[in-house]
Amino acid sequence: MRFNAKGHTKRTALPWLALSLATVALLAACGGGGSGEGLDANGRPLSEGEDPSGPLLPNFRSIQSHVFTPRCTGCHAGATAPRGLRLDATNSYALLVGVSAGEVPALKRVAAGDPDNSYLIQKLEGHASVGARMPLGGPYLDDASVNVIRQWIKNGAVQ
Repeated sequence: MRFNAKGHTKRTALPWLALSLATVALLAACGGGGSGEGLDANGRPLSEGEDPSGPLLPNFRSIQSHVFTPRCTGCHAGATAPRGLRLDATNSYALLVGVSAGEVPALKRVAAGDPDNSYLIQKLEGHASVGARMPLGGPYLDDASVNVIRQWIKNGAVQ
């Protein structure tokens, strides 16, 4: 420890300089100070297939942004979601994959690897043994979109 002429402790500037430089470097690395650019509505980084203006791809995030969020959450959101099936980005995966269908408990809502025995596909195609085709009252998803969802399920319904 050093003392100046008045007997006060003299601090060196090196630790403070190092801390200041580290802070500046960290803020620069954040790229824009929190503008949200490059993030989806949930604050997650955008990657291929997540942009709703891009193509629908057979991965969960793409299906969420192209189908579940814009087409399903009008009904399937919040505490009043039918059969407790909330299809918002926070809850949909956990409430779909490997979960028994409320209307037909012998089926999984999404049976990973088995689109034909996935209740979601049956509801989207309109051949479920119970209930109406989804989205309720239409307009229904086109065959190409349903086939992308089928492919995601066939590929293992990975999040």
